[in-house]
Amino acid sequence: MKFIDTLERSQLRIAVGAVLLLLLSSGLFYLIITGKTRIDASPVTPLITEASSTVKLVARRLDGVLVSMGEEALQPHAVMIDNEINARPLSGLSKANMVIEAPVEGGVTRFMAFFDPTSTVAEIGPIRSARPYFVDWVKAWNALYFHVGGSPEALKQLASSSPIFDVDEIPRGRFFWRSGDRFMPHNTYTNSRLMDQASMEFASSTAPLAWHFQDEATSSTRKLGGVLSVKVTYGGPYTVLWKFDQTQNRYRRYQTGAPSSDVDGTAIESENVIVMKTDARVLDDVGRLHVRTIGSGDALAYRDGNKYTIRWRRSAGEPIKFESKDGKEFLFNRGRTWIEVTIDDRMFAGLEK
Repeated sequence: MKFIDTLERSQLRIAVGAVLLLLLSSGLFYLIITGKTRIDASPVTPLITEASSTVKLVARRLDGVLVSMGEEALQPHAVMIDNEINARPLSGLSKANMVIEAPVEGGVTRFMAFFDPTSTVAEIGPIRSARPYFVDWVKAWNALYFHVGGSPEALKQLASSSPIFDVDEIPRGRFFWRSGDRFMPHNTYTNSRLMDQASMEFASSTAPLAWHFQDEATSSTRKLGGVLSVKVTYGGPYTVLWKFDQTQNRYRRYQTGAPSSDVDGTAIESENVIVMKTDARVLDDVGRLHVRTIGSGDALAYRDGNKYTIRWRRSAGEPIKFESKDGKEFLFNRGRTWIEVTIDDRMFAGLEK
């Protein structure tokens, strides 16, 4: 009997052990398949809520367009673009965030087009030589300056300043190419990929905080029947007409009686147009100019179909500032800005409708 009792107790312990082993195995199996046995040294990633996933947008310094934080002050790329008749049609000008147009010798105008480095432009040009007043403006924007040589005064200015912002095609041709479809000197081009390479090779800077921007007027608050066209009398085929599109709330550029477009047909437009008056003197027998970039002067601003009588002012090393007669800062619409620089009353007066 004692043997039997011992046997029965032994069998009972075996049975209980089996049950416990089964339960333990089941629990362990559950932990394994659910992944709860794994040890993760990294912190637990919280669930992403709608609020935490929202990207904070800030105004880009170059044009006021809202961009992700960290992209607002990237160093601009400035390109000296030809405007002679034989250079037309141009490439990439419609994609510029800001453009300064000013006279050079011979009654011709030239463009300095600023591009944000996040933009993608397949072809920009034709690219021409630097002038001293363009050097003043480009240095104030801390921009990489893409050009092909320059006047003696401009090259002297570039040599006396920090070389990291000077991307001249003559010693640095790897950032440009020469087109076989155009005759010199209207055949030099670059693109955003090559400009990005130059940015990586040279030390970079940031765009200055020069202007402030506002949201454009809504369709119900825009001024209808306002100033619908603005003429800048540079003379001959260089005279410019800007026509206001009330529906799109932007200005379309015209030259020689036709809409201005890039070689791919993209229209050249701007949300803001500034006409500023300064003065100039002839430097040499070639007719090269010294255009005053320091001080102040009269200016007209066109935005939302409205005309604003303002003034420009600039100290050495600063971007051009624009303000009302009583000293209040002029606010730009977010988007493109085109500055037309005039050097006499005839150019500045223009024709408005």
